Amino acid sequence: MSTSHPGGFFALFKPSGLSSAGALRVVKGILSADKAGFLGTLDVPAMGVLPVAVGSATKLISFLPPSEKEYVGELVLGITTITDDMEGEVIERRGAAGLEDAVVKKAIESVTAQTEQVPPHVSAKQLDGVRGYKAMRGQGRLIDFAPVPVAVRRFSVLQERQDADLRRIVFRMTVTPGFYVRGFCRDVGAILGCGGCMGRLLRTGAHGFGVSDTLSLATLRCRVQAGDLSFLTWGETDVGLLATLPQISLNDVQWSAFGHGLAVDCDMGEGTTAMVKRPDGRLGGVAAGRSGKAWPLKVFSE
Repeated sequence: MSTSHPGGFFALFKPSGLSSAGALRVVKGILSADKAGFLGTLDVPAMGVLPVAVGSATKLISFLPPSEKEYVGELVLGITTITDDMEGEVIERRGAAGLEDAVVKKAIESVTAQTEQVPPHVSAKQLDGVRGYKAMRGQGRLIDFAPVPVAVRRFSVLQERQDADLRRIVFRMTVTPGFYVRGFCRDVGAILGCGGCMGRLLRTGAHGFGVSDTLSLATLRCRVQAGDLSFLTWGETDVGLLATLPQISLNDVQWSAFGHGLAVDCDMGEGTTAMVKRPDGRLGGVAAGRSGKAWPLKVFSE
């Protein structure tokens, strides 16, 4: 891909065992792209939908509203770890044999009804510019984060089984931005008194992409080698991405001014952000509505 390619968005299926940043480095190499970014980090053990912006699309990441996420995950009751997942050092193993179904159900309902959540110590969350996982790995200390507002939109149990002294519950959930599935598993275990952490995790939806929309790294490499970049989208007519923002279309006179960084008269709502369409229908940039004018925030060059 040349650096002048307009770029776009696509959904990568991030494999387990690879960090989001590591997956992005591979993507940039396959596409020979100078610029790329992802929307919403996936932990190393997790897999699934990782929306990626390539080329000029990276300029739009900061303007996209945060997306609700959909997951299929596994709650493991009876064990507590430092990372709140099965990859971390075990702090305590009490086991979860003999738990009554009604008690477990009540604990889950209690956590899914909460409007705040404390982010895991070991996470990408920052305090005073230091990320939780870096504090633990580099300095050996755990950061206590303040609760953040979150919500569980939908939750359902898919499967339950007893695995020796551990109880494993597979679930599907849709959550608001900033929600940690690991935090959910930790909190359910804490209420039950047996401890809990996350097992497997699959992200099934983000920014309008589902698993069926994703490309594996191998498929991505084959498509690019074949010269097929049709998987790139600007998302203007999709459920997520740019379709979440209003759009304005400029005529030739307006675009001539806007394209040179000047505000133009336009009926935009005060304080709103909109995608700007050129007279030929192509994406021209991002505008902010202020005092009856569209003010350039980003302008895409030819």
